[in-house]
Amino acid sequence: MRKRFTDRISHIFLSLILVLTATFATAQDAKAGKSLFNANCAACHKLDKKLIGPALAGITEKRDAEWLHAWIKDNAALRASGDADAIAIFEEYNGSVMTAFPNLSDEDIDNILAYTAEVPAAPVAGPATGAEAVVVEEDNTVFLIGLGAVLLLLIVLLVRVKNTLKQVKGQPATNLMEDANIITRTALKNPRIMTLITIVIAVIFLQQLFLALNKVGVTQDYQPEQPIAFSHKLHAGDNQIDCNYCHYGARKSMESNIPSANVCMNCHMNIQEGPTTGTEEISKIYAAVGFDPEAGSYIEGYEQKPIKWVRIHDLPDLSYFNHSQHVTAGGLDCQTCHGPVEEMEEVYQYSPLTMGWCVNCHRETKVKVESNDYYTEMHEKLKEKYGKDANITVEMIGGLECGKCHY
Repeated sequence: MRKRFTDRISHIFLSLILVLTATFATAQDAKAGKSLFNANCAACHKLDKKLIGPALAGITEKRDAEWLHAWIKDNAALRASGDADAIAIFEEYNGSVMTAFPNLSDEDIDNILAYTAEVPAAPVAGPATGAEAVVVEEDNTVFLIGLGAVLLLLIVLLVRVKNTLKQVKGQPATNLMEDANIITRTALKNPRIMTLITIVIAVIFLQQLFLALNKVGVTQDYQPEQPIAFSHKLHAGDNQIDCNYCHYGARKSMESNIPSANVCMNCHMNIQEGPTTGTEEISKIYAAVGFDPEAGSYIEGYEQKPIKWVRIHDLPDLSYFNHSQHVTAGGLDCQTCHGPVEEMEEVYQYSPLTMGWCVNCHRETKVKVESNDYYTEMHEKLKEKYGKDANITVEMIGGLECGKCHY
């Protein structure tokens, strides 16, 4: 009896191990399949919707595994064999030839199919990251009212103390308004006090005027709302896209161009959903250029609409600034002027871009003489003049000449 019970427990335990092992193996297959899918299939297929090719979620329920293996490894050979389904798919997608994958093993294909058989997890709702975080400012109104009440109470107490002292001396008591009137008349009659008051008022006025004039045309921290919530942190930071890929004009011309929507479409023709805003912001690009993400093609005869980006960095017309001079010849990083753009969700003006700021930079920045062929002849002369190991700054090569920036 005991042996039968032991055997039954052993069978149950062994079955449980087999079930867990199979579940673990399936999970591992799907995990490996996801990596293979992203590397080989994701450029043309999505799980949940049609891209260049059909959606692949649940494909194992529509086709048997043997047919799928043959199609993935060499779909051209499958069509050549006269397979009706293969020919029908080829014609449905206007003769678009799918890449053959003879390098994938049967195990690799099974892993990919296991991944497509999984139901995609629903996205977890979280706080919106496309908009700016709302900063709650502390309200000090109650504190200020309380402080004012305390000061008023102290003034009243001081007046009462003063009147008490007057009464002790046998003098008549006065109220607050009478005291203020006496002080004002005394000050107006005293030329020294009036001169001091006039000087204090004039200094305060001139200081405030100077500060106000210094802010004219200075837009540091300017961060306008843009028509598309483009995240530089995601593109330049997380994905490490070179600034010059989009702003290619910075290397070759005076202006660092605002990229056209065609540059965006180089990636977003295939990447149709963002990690934070989903399809909401990318769909605005499609609406501008007339791209149908379902069909994977541009809409014929569509009237394209410009994306009205708001300019952030805008120097006055009296100043000349050449991006290529700084980026290509000077070898400066974009962050020197624009700050840590790769950390910004929405770009803002990091530096003041004032004349004083530029002059200080020219005084402190060393010229990259080594491995810089842009001014080979000038560099040789500078080495002769200041010495081979001298720290040559931009100021030494005429960086403070008026005509360099004000032509």
